[in-house]
Parts: sequence; structure tokens; C-alpha cells
Amino acid sequence: MSIAEALTISRLEKETGVSRSTIHFYVREGLLPAPQKTAAGRALYTEDHVRLLKRIAKLKKAGRSLSDIKAELAPDLVRADANNVDLAAQESERMRRAIVRVATEEFAAKGYKETHIATIIRKLGITSQVFYSHFPSKLQLFVESFETFLSWNLAFVEPKLTETEDLGERLLWRLLADHRANEFGSQVLAQIESDHSLSEAEKHRLSERAWEDVVARIKIEFESVRLPGSPPPPISLDLLCYSLIGAHHAASMRASWDEGITRADAVRLHLWLWLAALAAMSGEVDIDSRIARYEELIQEVATRKPETPPALDE
Repeated sequence: MSIAEALTISRLEKETGVSRSTIHFYVREGLLPAPQKTAAGRALYTEDHVRLLKRIAKLKKAGRSLSDIKAELAPDLVRADANNVDLAAQESERMRRAIVRVATEEFAAKGYKETHIATIIRKLGITSQVFYSHFPSKLQLFVESFETFLSWNLAFVEPKLTETEDLGERLLWRLLADHRANEFGSQVLAQIESDHSLSEAEKHRLSERAWEDVVARIKIEFESVRLPGSPPPPISLDLLCYSLIGAHHAASMRASWDEGITRADAVRLHLWLWLAALAAMSGEVDIDSRIARYEELIQEVATRKPETPPALDE
């Protein structure tokens, strides 16, 4: 047990054999440091309290009065104050991580609609007040759980990723881990979009947060193949990453409609697009100069309002 570990009153009783009423009495009399309080009103103690309670018990057994014990413990109380750590913040972060861990398991197994906050609260043995002090909405928890699920996936394939420098192989191993993550992520985006209580700005913020880690990893691999000193590409790397993610989702959806199209077909297609984009990014294939020839038309198409064609004569 580290000095900064937070203990509840129940655990402090168990560690020392001292009743909570006696502990409260010692705090009032100045024989123990006051516990820290969380936002939810829970009292948190440390190993200093354990050590001091054991010393008090020995001194009482030796026949010392409370005033003598208080005087003898004075240097220890000063040291305990010097060791003061923000236990409330530490406990809050520990509880937040615990909520996200349980929620991630629930969302991954059951999906958004079949996951219930009451189940998460019951599994953690906490109150609804504690839960909602960390996550004011189920949707915010869903987004953070998706981020956690992505980190689990990355840790799962990390040994394979470190064994090869081949970017195609690295992509394929990531696709293995990302298959479930794509399902999870699609639910996240659909849920964000369908939540009418959110403003458009809030929807954009949550969507970007959900995918920022995935996009960041893809951007790193694209940037790794660019030649030193080469001019920046004429496209947004962020948009390229989102385009590849979207293309993979769309291809996987199409494959799900047709038994003649296999998952291997969808994976092969994504690898083909990935290698084509890498070739363009590295300069192996000159796409930039070809795009430049279309710049005038690109601007026209981008600025003109879409037109509704006239109905055809039957």
C-alpha cells in the first residue's frame, strides 16, 4: 500500500481494528489528521492514519494519557501534513477509470441501447450521485468508452506492430483489432447524430473526440513515408484519414448485404486503397501534379450550388 493510497473509513477500521466512532473522536481531539472529503462527501484516509492509530493503541496500552499521546504524536502529525496528497482528486480519477472500464465492457458486449447505467452502478457498488458526478450523460460515457476500447485494441496488436516495419502488414494487423472497434465507432457516431439535445457544435466536438486517436495514428504513418523537405500535400491529411475510415465502413456495409462478397474482399480493398495513398504520399506515384490540372474545376464544383435536374419525359 503506497502512502498516497486512499482508504475509506470501513477499510481503515479493518486495517487497524479501531471503530469509526473512536477514529472520529481522535480526529476531533487532534490525535489524527482530518480526512479529505470528495465531492460526493466521502471521507478519505491514508497510511499515515493507519500508522498513527497503531501507535496510539501501543501508547494507550502502556498507560499513557491522551494528552501525553497527543504531545508525543505531534512530530508525526506534522510529517503527515507534509505528506498531504490530493486524495480527493486521486480517488476521483480512480473512480472515473473504474466507471469507464466497466462501461466499456458493457457497451462492447451489449451495444448502446442494451447497456444500462443502473447495471454499471450496481457492478461498481457506487451510488448514482457518484456516477453522475463523473458522467452527466450516458452519451459522454459512450464516447469515452469507445476511446478506451480503441486503446485496448491497440495494446492487443502492439506486439505484432513492433515486429514489422511494413506499413501494409501493420495496417492488416490493425484491421484485425479494429473490426469490433469499427462496429463500436459506427454506433457512437449514429448515437451522437440522433441526439437532438445536442447542438451541432457539440455533435462535431464529440465526433471528433471519438475518432481523434485513430486519425492521429494513421497520420503518423502517412507522414513517415513523405520525403524530407518535400512540399506539403495539396490535401488535408485529416480528411484523407477520415476518407479511408469511411471507405472501409462503406465497403464492410456493402459486403454485409451480399454473401458473394467476403470479409477478405473488404480487407483486400482497404489495403489496396491504403497502398495507393501511401504511394501518392511518398511520391512513388505523382498524383499532386495531376490534381493541379483540375484546380479550376475543383473550385467551380466546390462553390456552385447543387442543381436539381429537370424531370425526364416519359
